[in-house]
Amino acid sequence: MQDEQKKTTDSYKNIAAFIQGKIEAGEWSAGRKLPTQRALAEEFNVNRSTVIHALDILKDKGYIESKSGSGTFVSKHSSSDISRNMMNWNDYSKYSVYPTNHQTVRKINNLELDQSLIQLGKGELHTSLFPRDSFNKSLRTLENTFDNYGYNDGTGDDRFRQAISNYLKKRGISSSPQTILPVSGALQALQLITLGLLQRGSTVYAPHVSYIHSLHMFRTSGMRIKSVPFTSKALDADYLREHLSGNHHSSVLYINPTFHNPTTQTISSNNRKDLVEISNQYKMPIIEDDIFRDLWLDQEPHAPISSLDNSGHTLLIGSFSKTMAPTLRIGWISGPVDVIDKLSDLRMQLDYGTSYLPQLALYDFLESGRYEQHLLELREELRYRRDMLVHLLEENMDDYATWEVPNGGMFIWVLFSEEVNIRRLFTSLVGQGVLINPGFIYSSYPNQYVRLSFASSSVEEMRRGILIMRKVIEQHQMTVLE
Repeated sequence: MQDEQKKTTDSYKNIAAFIQGKIEAGEWSAGRKLPTQRALAEEFNVNRSTVIHALDILKDKGYIESKSGSGTFVSKHSSSDISRNMMNWNDYSKYSVYPTNHQTVRKINNLELDQSLIQLGKGELHTSLFPRDSFNKSLRTLENTFDNYGYNDGTGDDRFRQAISNYLKKRGISSSPQTILPVSGALQALQLITLGLLQRGSTVYAPHVSYIHSLHMFRTSGMRIKSVPFTSKALDADYLREHLSGNHHSSVLYINPTFHNPTTQTISSNNRKDLVEISNQYKMPIIEDDIFRDLWLDQEPHAPISSLDNSGHTLLIGSFSKTMAPTLRIGWISGPVDVIDKLSDLRMQLDYGTSYLPQLALYDFLESGRYEQHLLELREELRYRRDMLVHLLEENMDDYATWEVPNGGMFIWVLFSEEVNIRRLFTSLVGQGVLINPGFIYSSYPNQYVRLSFASSSVEEMRRGILIMRKVIEQHQMTVLE
C-alpha cells in the first residue's frame, strides 16, 4: 500500500515538475494552452486524478490557470518572478500576417498525428499502401545520381523536371522541363502563386465548398474569396460570367476539377471547355489543382483543363503526396516560362528551392516505370477499400445519411440528415477514438456533410470506426427522445 502511495506521489510530482520546467525554460509562454488531462494521463501513463492533482499544485503556485469550457493555460498573471517577466507570444502574434488556423482545423491537424485514433477523414494513404520495396530501389540509385552539394537557382533538378514533362505528356499535357517548377507539395505551390503572382485585392473564385475555404492564406494576403455554385459535375459558368463582367479587380479561378476535395465530384468535359473560354474572354488565370487525378478507380478521367488551354492561362499543380506519401514533400507547378522564372526567383528569396534528394528518387521512380506499376496496384486496393466503405455505410448509416459512390480519389462525401448534429458528432467521435472531417471546415456556411476517407486507415479500423459512429448517433438520438 505504501509503495502504491509513493508511486502516485512521484507521478503527480513528475507531471508538475515537467510542466513547471517547460514554463520556466520559456518553452511554454504565457497564455499557451496546456495539453488536455487525457493527453497528459496517456503520456505519463497515470489516471486523470493524478494529473488533476498535479495541475492543482501548479495553480496554487500561480503557474497555470483554468478557463471554464476552454481548458488550462499558462498563467498571464503568475505570482512567480519568472512567469511575470515572460513574453506573451500569443498576444504578440495575435495580429500577425498569417494568423492561426480555424480552431477545428488546428484540432484536426493535431489529432491526425495521434496514432491511437482511427483516422476516418485523413487526406493521405495508409502506411501499408506505400510502395516500400520498389521505392527503396529508387532510393538506392541516389548513390550514383546525387552530385549537387551546393545551392541551386531555385528551378530544381533538370532530370526530375524532364521526368515530370514525360509524365505530363502521357496525360495529354505538353510541358517542357522549362515550364515546370518543383515545389514542396501543392500547398507551397498555392503560397508561391499567392505571393508571387496575385495582387492584393484580387478576387479568388472557388467552388462554394472547397479545400481553399479551410485556408487563411488567400485572405491574409489581401485576397477576397468569392464562392461559386458547384453542382454535380459542373461549376456554374453563367454565375462566373455574370460576376466577372462586373468585377473590375484582377481575378483568378481556383478549381480542383478531378475528384474534387472534399465533394469527390469530377467536372464534365464541357464544363472544362466553358472554363477555358471564360478564362480567355476575361483574361482570368486558372489554378488547376489536380493532385487526385492519378487515383481514378473506374475509368480514366477527362483531360485536364490545362490540356485544353492554348493561351497559357492555366497553372497546373501536381503532387506525389496523395499517390505516394506526404513525407516526400514533392510536387510541381506547370505554367508559362515567364511564370516559372518569376516563381523560381521567389523560391531563391524564400528557401533556395526544393531538396534534390527526393527529386532524384522520384525521377528514377518515374523513369523506371515503377510509379505506373505502383498506380495499378494502388487503384486495385483503393477500389476494394472504397467498395468496403460503401458497404459499411449501407449497413450502418442508411437511416441517417446519403452519399454518392465516387469514381476515384480517396473520400466519400456523406450528407447526414438534419437530426444529426455534426459538431456534436465530431466531438463525440474524438472522445470515442475516431476522427472525421466535418464539412463545415470546407465552407463559409454550416452544412450537414462529413468527409470520410477509405484510404487513411486499415480495413478493420474503417469497420470499427463506422460501428462506433452508428453507436454515437444512436446514443444522441436516444438522448433527444428522452
